[in-house]
Amino acid sequence: MKTVVIYTFRRNGSYDELYAALAREGVRRGWRFAFVEPVFQPQPEENERIRRILDVLKPAGFVGGYVTTKHNDIPQELPSVWIDCHWAPLGKPEIRHDNAAFGAAAARALIDGGENYAAFGLKPHPWSSQRIRAFAAALSKQGLCCHRFGLRCRRFQFDTFVDGQYTVLGDVRDALKRLPRPVSVFAVTDALAGIVLMAAESLGWHCPGDIRIVGVDDNELQCTASPVTLSSVHPDWAEGGRLAVEALAAQMRGERTKRIYLYGAAGVTRRASTRDAYRRPKDERVERALVFIHDRFSTPISIADVVAEMGCSRSLADLRFREETGKSILETIEDLRWERLKTILKRSRVDLRQVPQLVGYENAAALRAFVRRRSGGRSMTALRAPNAVVP
Repeated sequence: MKTVVIYTFRRNGSYDELYAALAREGVRRGWRFAFVEPVFQPQPEENERIRRILDVLKPAGFVGGYVTTKHNDIPQELPSVWIDCHWAPLGKPEIRHDNAAFGAAAARALIDGGENYAAFGLKPHPWSSQRIRAFAAALSKQGLCCHRFGLRCRRFQFDTFVDGQYTVLGDVRDALKRLPRPVSVFAVTDALAGIVLMAAESLGWHCPGDIRIVGVDDNELQCTASPVTLSSVHPDWAEGGRLAVEALAAQMRGERTKRIYLYGAAGVTRRASTRDAYRRPKDERVERALVFIHDRFSTPISIADVVAEMGCSRSLADLRFREETGKSILETIEDLRWERLKTILKRSRVDLRQVPQLVGYENAAALRAFVRRRSGGRSMTALRAPNAVVP
């Protein structure tokens, strides 16, 4: 059995899905995996530690994940791939985000949300600029313009609000003040999307009434920890893991590989920050219902739960909700679940047995009935076929 070393941070947030896909595919090939976590120490000492680990494990392959420093001591003859790293050994394949695909996916999610658009990025990072350029280009094709803002951050982590003497939150507030409302905003990471939402709330703006927001990475914790849950571009992590295995296996067979492999977006997970009801409903009961639905549609909520949130009779709730939104309560819930399901089905490695609990159904039978009704009699297996057209 071949051993493959995965050198990355064990708690890597969004990347967990990529490494899970990589591991599943590798196990099918008879590989075993050893996770090695970077240690914060001077680079010579860290390089020596890695050399000792490789001497002991004698791996058949090496995966570097989100490595920010050079590791010149990885043997050139050892098959290796480097996932979203700042550096890779000469000639070794790199697995990278398709940043342009992320920007284009965000644009598709926000177009038709009005006439005003903005994008918030991070200087001086090239990946951020690539995402924003693709977002603006997609808008331009529709005859729409985009206000662009670059935040001067040397580094950017999920909890970074201040970088040296520079306040990220304050600069976002200043930028928002210059924008017309309502405005649709693309933020190049979920963390930045959260800061944009915080800045908007501090100005008294309502989301999604005054501002709609889409981030990138679909980090479940970050996106659902906000008062208004955040919509986000979901990278095709499963494809990234598959490409890593493909490149590693080719090297093990002595074959040449491509230098760069790109994985794009599996879709956009829609949450409350981009719901369709762009204007704020006149009836506060409908507003509460919409917030409740967009926050809970992926759980087994019922019409009765929504009516209870509105605090009125079923007949009045149905009447007011349809007057304000043009849809029934059930139609709104099912539309959101259908969009979520389509995004999940694009992730080829998702186990179908896990899908019901991801889209708000208590069992597989209820989900199958919903899918057949919504798709004209097709099954989930048919819908996830490579050439399937999903309505």
